Amino acid sequence: MRVLIYGFGRMGLTHYAILNSLLPDASFTFVDPNKVLNLISKKNIKGKFVKSDKNLKGPFDLTLITTPPFIHKELLNNSLSRGDKRVFVEKPFGGHSNFDFDAGVKNVFIGYVLRFNPIVSWVKENINPEDIKEVKSQYMSNTIENKPKGWRNGTYSGVLNEMGSHILDLNNYLFNIKDYKILSKEIQSHISDVDDEVRFSIDSKERVFDFYFNWVDKSIRKPIFSVEVFLKNGEVIKFDQQKVQIEKDGKIENISVVQLEERIPYYLRGVDFTKQMEDLLEDQHTLCSITEALVTNNLMKEILK
Repeated sequence: MRVLIYGFGRMGLTHYAILNSLLPDASFTFVDPNKVLNLISKKNIKGKFVKSDKNLKGPFDLTLITTPPFIHKELLNNSLSRGDKRVFVEKPFGGHSNFDFDAGVKNVFIGYVLRFNPIVSWVKENINPEDIKEVKSQYMSNTIENKPKGWRNGTYSGVLNEMGSHILDLNNYLFNIKDYKILSKEIQSHISDVDDEVRFSIDSKERVFDFYFNWVDKSIRKPIFSVEVFLKNGEVIKFDQQKVQIEKDGKIENISVVQLEERIPYYLRGVDFTKQMEDLLEDQHTLCSITEALVTNNLMKEILK
């Protein structure tokens, strides 16, 4: 199998390490303009390193785009023009400015890795979206301590694009929020020139979804997300990456991620990333499609406009 990876930073290296384990006979090509990174990588990683994709001959069996989001769309168009068979783009597929791509493309998938968390899988299997009355979701961190530079202080960044998109996709994946209207929104910039704190509510099929994102909260030691689901029968289900808590008739039941985790052939940064690559190589049952990603991008566009 011929595998092409655009960008060889943290995410590119993560996906390479997993794929190299899952595909021991694959040949890898890496596209990254960083000369120093390429020189170091050539000495430690088996594969072909090039500064651009101008002279690449396709099609590749599998292409991963793990670059900053402002160049996602250009590289994706290059990959499709070359005839690459399957393309994986890291979230949020260019961000909220990327809302007019052809949703009919069937071989492109977006890297919303939270879909592969065992707790999220439990929620998907055990909650009927039609039984929901209200959902409250939040993401908080102290990621931005100083004013960022470059693209991270512009249109393609902000807490909604970079962090909130994960939670928006999660809600759409689990509960289907495609038909919605915005009830309220509040956006604040504290450190950067873009959104550092975002709060909004939407209505979707007579269900209310409340969101709160903040990546400049100095009280937070490490990034956290949590979701509370209020069902019509009075049951309340709370979950994050580590556990799910079920409150019903005054009783509380807890299920931990340890109880739900599955065996995987290669472990790196949790089971989620390996399961994501396995799905990419197999039937793409859980991966986010272009159509689903554009729902998230359009919602972000509506919030930020």
